[in-house]
Amino acid sequence: MNFIVVKLLELQKKGWTLSAIADELEYTVNTVEKWKAGHRKPRYRVKVYALLDNLKRRKRVPKKRRYKKGRYPLE
Repeated sequence: MNFIVVKLLELQKKGWTLSAIADELEYTVNTVEKWKAGHRKPRYRVKVYALLDNLKRRKRVPKKRRYKKGRYPLE
């Protein structure tokens, strides 16, 4: 396993969902799923690793995917 997969698994054990991780990193959920499966690696591995490490240190864990305002109207 590569170090990105390990960080993703640690975050999921802490309660993070893949969609919440993707929102925080500003990537799509599909991209993060491919990283977790090992099919792809991020282009900027060191940056992504640092961002995942910062997410791990957070005390507040989001449970739902947060959409940007105006992207998916609730009407």
